Amino acid sequence: MNTIKHKLTVAISLSALLALFIAYVVINVSLNNQFNEYLKVNQTKRDDRIIATFRDSYLREERWTIVSGKSIERDAEASNFTISLLNWDKSVVWEMDPLDVIEKDKEINGNSSFTMEQFVPYEYPIKSENQIIGYVVIGQFSSLVISTDDTNFLNSITYSILLSAFIAVFIIVLIALFVARQLSEPIEKISKTAYSLSMGDLSARELTGADVVEIETLRNSINSLGEKLERQDMLRRRLITDVSHELRNPLNELQTNLEAIIDGILPASPQRLQSLNSEVIRFGKLIDNLNILKQFEAESMVAKIIILDVYQVLQDIYHNFQGLTKEKGIKFKFVAQKNTDFRILADRHSIYQVITNLLHNAIKFTPRNGTITLRLTRDDYYCYIRIRDSGIGIPKEDLPNVFERFYRVDKSRELVEGSGIGLTIVKNFVKLNGGTINVSSTVGKGSTFTIKFNLYTIEAGSITLDKDSAIPISLSDLEDETFSTETYTHHTQPNQETDEYEPKS
Repeated sequence: MNTIKHKLTVAISLSALLALFIAYVVINVSLNNQFNEYLKVNQTKRDDRIIATFRDSYLREERWTIVSGKSIERDAEASNFTISLLNWDKSVVWEMDPLDVIEKDKEINGNSSFTMEQFVPYEYPIKSENQIIGYVVIGQFSSLVISTDDTNFLNSITYSILLSAFIAVFIIVLIALFVARQLSEPIEKISKTAYSLSMGDLSARELTGADVVEIETLRNSINSLGEKLERQDMLRRRLITDVSHELRNPLNELQTNLEAIIDGILPASPQRLQSLNSEVIRFGKLIDNLNILKQFEAESMVAKIIILDVYQVLQDIYHNFQGLTKEKGIKFKFVAQKNTDFRILADRHSIYQVITNLLHNAIKFTPRNGTITLRLTRDDYYCYIRIRDSGIGIPKEDLPNVFERFYRVDKSRELVEGSGIGLTIVKNFVKLNGGTINVSSTVGKGSTFTIKFNLYTIEAGSITLDKDSAIPISLSDLEDETFSTETYTHHTQPNQETDEYEPKS
């Protein structure tokens, strides 16, 4: 199997050779045509000059003699053609024998390329004052007479063209090797990086940049793939550890307590049985959450989409959480714009679970006397739900991973219990309903989760949905929107009236 460097070099070189060959053929044909035209013009001028020489000789001597025009005989011998002078009645005055030309050519070249079959005589009248005074017969062995100088000139031109072509081929091959190397070397490096990734070295990266857009894009893609694979491998390892940890703890506690009760070490009191039941419930919730994630992965989770009033849902949730927040000593506020339409197309159960999960999460990480604010706003196109707490916050480096399954910040793991998959379920439910969720946080000051949904609008000519109508929709029917961890800030109009609820003391 050939390398890309070899293929590029061969391809460029062959293309150059083909182009040069075509150029050589075109130039050679054009040169020959132009040279033949040049010979024709010169031959016509030669014939006119010969006729003029004979006419001048006749006018000087007023008759033809055996020496009339003899001065041009030497030129004829040198150029391999013959001249014969005829009187006005076509009687021969003097003539050259074509066989002499053939013999002379044999003496010079060892073998003559001329034959009598090739010999062609051309007869031209010699006139003076419109009177024919004689004839000149010019005989030659081809339609065009090429002298030795002409042949040497043509050969030198052809040689120059061939030499230029060879030099051009050499330069092009060098350029081809250079270009092939410039293109192949970064690809070879990227290929080695990809091979290392395939062999399990997930830390492999290609750091050398390229000045070719496509190769640079490929390099960035391979590096990005490596980062994602390394991150997924880290999450996979952490998943195995966390799953075993989450399943082992309730099972160990159940086993230890049940063995102690069976052995009579601990009494089977209602309080102890209630504690064991709590562990069973916690274990069951973990299994239920894992089952929900399994449905999301299989894209089999189905949402019952209705026209949902988000304000009403949040108001119900707010009242339901007043008791828990009061018990925890947390100030809980619900803030929403007055007289505003907050309807969206969504599944009520999904939205309810998203908000309750986020509120439970906020309560876990908010200390006593802290504050949790549930805020509902909108603009022309979107509805925004924000849950802000004054808890411990999330480190910046952990923000991109907070929605990954079983991912928990180490500090939070030490402070509170949890399965580590609540936010993963939240993200998937938001996505199922066509929304997005973002998080911003400052360590020691708290976190803000922002959920965005498209507002429900009735366009002219569209189907009007009744409030109680429901549309089943699967995860695969929704557009896959890119998740972002950047903070979204929504500015409300000044002096806008709002409903604000706080628990009464």
